[in-house]
Amino acid sequence: MNVVVIGAGAVGGYFGGRLAQAGIDVTFYVRARRFKQLRERGLQVHSTHGDFTLHPHLVTELSDLPKADIVLLAVKGYHLPSAFPVLDALVGRGAMVLPLLNGVHHIDTLTERYGTTHVLGGTCYIESTLTAEGDVVHTSPMHDIVFGSLPGDSLHSSGGTGRAVLEQLQHAFAEAGVNSTLSEDILVDMWQKYVFLTSFSAITASVRAPIGKVLQDEVTRNLLIQLVKEVESIARVRGIGLPNDLVNQVVQRLCNVSPSMTSSLHRDLEKGMPLEINELQGAAVQMGRQLGIATPGFEVIYALLHPYAAGQGGR
Repeated sequence: MNVVVIGAGAVGGYFGGRLAQAGIDVTFYVRARRFKQLRERGLQVHSTHGDFTLHPHLVTELSDLPKADIVLLAVKGYHLPSAFPVLDALVGRGAMVLPLLNGVHHIDTLTERYGTTHVLGGTCYIESTLTAEGDVVHTSPMHDIVFGSLPGDSLHSSGGTGRAVLEQLQHAFAEAGVNSTLSEDILVDMWQKYVFLTSFSAITASVRAPIGKVLQDEVTRNLLIQLVKEVESIARVRGIGLPNDLVNQVVQRLCNVSPSMTSSLHRDLEKGMPLEINELQGAAVQMGRQLGIATPGFEVIYALLHPYAAGQGGR
């Protein structure tokens, strides 16, 4: 199996690195600055599951891209348009795209451009970040990927070539020691993650503190529960078959994580980096307005974070 990773950051660097460590043929398509970091230091991963360093295959030019079976797309949502030339080239040669972006709107964007035959649904659960030197730091036991065919993709569901590639990818993740699930209803899985992440990231970034601080305060905790209910209502009106007790599941999960756990949105805010609020909280507000669903909690949080959307240096 040949894998191309677009976005060698905290997510793509970790999962792509694990695959490469397991002997999978992995190529990282990177920008010039990241190329320099990785060429000089290697891909260094500091993880609760064991540290490792690789000197991966890197390319910076479209003409140097190999043919790929799977494209692991792990960019920030606001960088998706800049990845289109690379995706165009790889999909044009038969690759399937596994996006690990935050949110759900990118699926519509990708399927409109490439169709469901070449786009998978996917999501991941991992707490990782990049150091100033470009090393990946993975700080919790979670390193899970869930992926599967999208509705309407008859090629994969019929047990044809596409399905075989998915099973091969699942085997590759298993060889790499990554927890992976081949989902039979990936949109439900993606929306469950979206309900969790959009609420969790909104509250931790707004409070500028980890989840433990949020849960200790009754007023703030109640706002968190309201956020979960708002985005869950959007999912149900859109026809996503979420579990009946999803709100309780999400709140219980937030209560069970480490009190020191925070979101990448909060970390990006502290670093002065661009924020994915348009892809997360802004998307919830937009969908709510389109569907006639009130989202007062997200309206306020989106407005409060919006001045920092472009980061200190802009996008």
